[in-house]
Formats: sequence, structure tokens, C-alpha cells
Amino acid sequence: MTLMKNNKILLIFILVVFAQIATPLYMAWHWENILQTGQRFYWETEPIDPFDAFKGRYIDLRFREATAPIDDNSDLKYGQSAYAVISVNTEGKAFISGVRAEKPSDYQYLKVRVNHTEGDTAHVQLPFRRYYLPEEIASEAEAAYLNNAGRTSVAAVRLKDGYGVIEELYLGNKNLREYLRNSNTK
Repeated sequence: MTLMKNNKILLIFILVVFAQIATPLYMAWHWENILQTGQRFYWETEPIDPFDAFKGRYIDLRFREATAPIDDNSDLKYGQSAYAVISVNTEGKAFISGVRAEKPSDYQYLKVRVNHTEGDTAHVQLPFRRYYLPEEIASEAEAAYLNNAGRTSVAAVRLKDGYGVIEELYLGNKNLREYLRNSNTK
């Protein structure tokens, strides 16, 4: 009986250890999988709030496209999860063409949180807004972004199964690293 009890305890211990190792590995794989296999969209960004030294080394992005019509007559409420239908305009930029309570099956979509509604328009919070940077270029990158935000900045975002990951930030027609390299050689 004691041997069987010891085996059960050992089995439970092994399962707990496996779960503790598997959970962070799955979380890392999930976001990396979106970056590798998700569909790319380009989102226009806006100027941001002033730098906050306590939040770490990232650029806090704001996106122009955060409102859209409610397209399924849902009664959306503050804080509710919803689904934003993603479309692309003639310039190749992503925008939210509609917001709905039910997950669309025939469109690319993004799971969002409703900030508020006005009539038949929903204002939503996109689930991505931080573009993380290596420590050595963070200050220079933030300054470059602040100088260009709202005029020529675009974030390339990969979407898959309702999740989004910022892949790259562009200033003008150059990605951030290329922009910084070129501005340093002038």
C-alpha cells in the first residue's frame, strides 16, 4: 500500500513539474507562432504620451484606427470582449471595418476590449501597443518615433486566430533599425 501511495505522489510531482515547465514554453511558442505564421497588416500610429522611465524599454504606440461601426446590432458594453473585423484600405493600411460580439468565421479578426460606444459605433482597445526594444537603441528609437509619429509611422502587426503581435515599426519607408542607421550616418 505504501509503495502505491509513493508512486501516486511521485506521479503527481512529475505532472506538476511538467506543467510548470510546459506553461511558459507554450506561452512563448504561442506569440512566436503568430510572428512566424500570422497574416501581416500595417497599422498607422499616432503621437504618444511623454516618456515614462518606470515602464521599461519600449515604445508605447497609439493607433489611429480604434473605432468602427457595430456590424451585428450587438449591445456592446464597456469592458466587454468583442471581435474587430480587419480590412485593408487602398493604401495597404489596416483598419477595423466592423465590431461584433460573435467571432467572425469568414474574415480576419482581432479580439478587442470595448472602451465605449456611441450610437452604432464602438471605440475599442487594441490588444497590442508596446514595441519592445534592445536597451542600446531604446532612447534614440523613442526620440525618432516621437519626431515622426502621426506623420509617417506604421506598425507591421501579425494577426492569427484573433491575436496580434507587433512585428516591426516603420518610420517613413524604413524599418526602425534602418532609419536609425541612416540617421546616424548623416
